[in-house]
Order: sequence, then structure tokens, then C-alpha cells
Amino acid sequence: MNRRTFVIVSGLGLGLAGCLNPRADTPTDSNGLRSDPDLAAENATDGGTEETGRNGDPSTDTEAETETETAGTGDDSGGESGDAGPAVTFPSCTRAEVTGTFAADDVAFASTDFYEDGLYGNTMLEDGIVFGEDVAAPFSGTVAFEIGETAAVREAADEIVVELPPYGSDGTVISSVTTEREAYLTGGVTHGNPHARECLREIDAGDGGDTAVETSAAFEIVRLETNAPIDAGDVLDVSATIENTGGTDGTHDLALIVGHSSERVDRRTVSLAAGERTTITTGYETPRVDADQEFPVRIEAGDAAAERSVLVHGTD
Repeated sequence: MNRRTFVIVSGLGLGLAGCLNPRADTPTDSNGLRSDPDLAAENATDGGTEETGRNGDPSTDTEAETETETAGTGDDSGGESGDAGPAVTFPSCTRAEVTGTFAADDVAFASTDFYEDGLYGNTMLEDGIVFGEDVAAPFSGTVAFEIGETAAVREAADEIVVELPPYGSDGTVISSVTTEREAYLTGGVTHGNPHARECLREIDAGDGGDTAVETSAAFEIVRLETNAPIDAGDVLDVSATIENTGGTDGTHDLALIVGHSSERVDRRTVSLAAGERTTITTGYETPRVDADQEFPVRIEAGDAAAERSVLVHGTD
């Protein structure tokens, strides 16, 4: 799958890696790729390094959208001089199928659009096969391109599956397929996905939609106060401010625990909406003792807990 020796440069402008393309004024075609003549000239002068490129976000470009949805749809034959070529279809945003008969040196390659942390990027002819080199030739059947877990090629009697890695963390779309060797050698596209823009809008993380991930309820005790020190026999007041820092409403039991032996002296149920905060006051009457005593008081609410040491003066 990586036997090419020509240069493929598929992006303009500032990419995800922060690299600025010095040829940013080079014209592009409907998939954000450079026109074939420009790529051919570049291939002849630039050497043998292939590169994954990133372009500006196409999802808001109306003119580019119209061109993309019509590119490659007028003639799916892919052949020359009237010869019938393979049939190309795009069953989904993440799958493309090329069906026909292939001889040695015939090609089938796919390009992608994707979003990475809200930024648009693409690849051009990064994944595919050359018949007779990467897979056996001749071959009759279907070459299926699928977005999967990693780059891979799986051969069967009448189907070859080319698995493309997920280039974008927010989603990857198969934007086009190239089935003509001449177009392949010049970095061109023979069949554009007419639904590519639609697919991109579905995964666009920068469209102003709600991308927050909902989390479960999580109680936190943000403040714990008492009226200590107090005299033995008086009521120890304990005040706790509790906040639900999670993303959903929740209910927890609140417990007041005192002493080194961890005796629970009060219990109640607290319900809070997501982001809500409340203050609960509880307490208990301390026993009469002769000598001063210092011991911990603890509030527990779900997985949250807070503790404070209090002093009670003896009656002597």
C-alpha cells in the first residue's frame, strides 16, 4: 500500500501539525486537492516523499460544496476512449466500493476528509492498492474501502477490503476514489463522494453544537463548619455546604459521624440538580464530661467526605 514514489501534497495553509504550506495560492479542485497539472509539475520537481495534508475547513464554503457534490458523478466509468471502467459507489460516509475487472498495474486508492479536535484535515491517495504489486492480478470483484481501526488489506475470492485508519479524532469521511492510473500518478481524483459535505457536517466539532460530554452526578463538600468550642452538654452544630459537580441530577445519603470510634449520630437524604449547591445544618447534644475532650466530626455524602476536629470543654 505504500509503494508510490511520486509526491502527493494534499493540503494548503496551516495544518494540524502547524506547518505552513508555502504554495498556499495553488488552485485546488472540488475536494480541496490541487488540480492535476499543478500536481504533475510538482511531482516532476519535488522528489519521492509522500505527505498527508490539511486544508481549510470546507463545511461553510457554499461554492466548494456545490463543486464537491457534482465532482466525479457525471461519468463513473473511469475508462478512456469509451472503454467501460469499474463502477464506483459510496454506500455510506465511511465506505466506498469499486466493482469491476482489474489487470496488473491497475489501481484503486481512496482519499479522506476528517476533523481532528475541531480542525479540518484531509489525506490524498494515502490508502489503496496497485494490482499485481499489493494484491494479485487479474482480479474480478469488488474493492471495498472502509474506515476501520488501522491501515490493512484483506483479500478474498471476490472482494478485497482496504481498511483506512481513523485519521480524525472527531470522525473521518471517505471523500473520493481514484481508479485511473494516470490520475493516480498525478494525484488526481476520478470519483468524488457526492455526499462528502453532508458527511462532514455530521462530524463537524466546530459547528457551535453542544459537544459537552454528560457526566454522572458527583457530590462535593465545599465547606464544613461547626460552633466549637462548646461546653459539655451543649449542642454541637455542624454546617455542610454540598455541591453537585456532575452533569446529571443525583441523590445521596448525608451522614454525620463523630468521635474516634466513628459513631453515626445523624443521617438524611440530599437531592441536588446538576450544578446545584445547598447548605445542610445538623448536629447532636454532647454528653456531660468532666475533662476537656477533642475529637473529629465528619460529614459523608456519597463518595465525598470532609472532617474537622472540635473541642468540648469539661464541666470541671
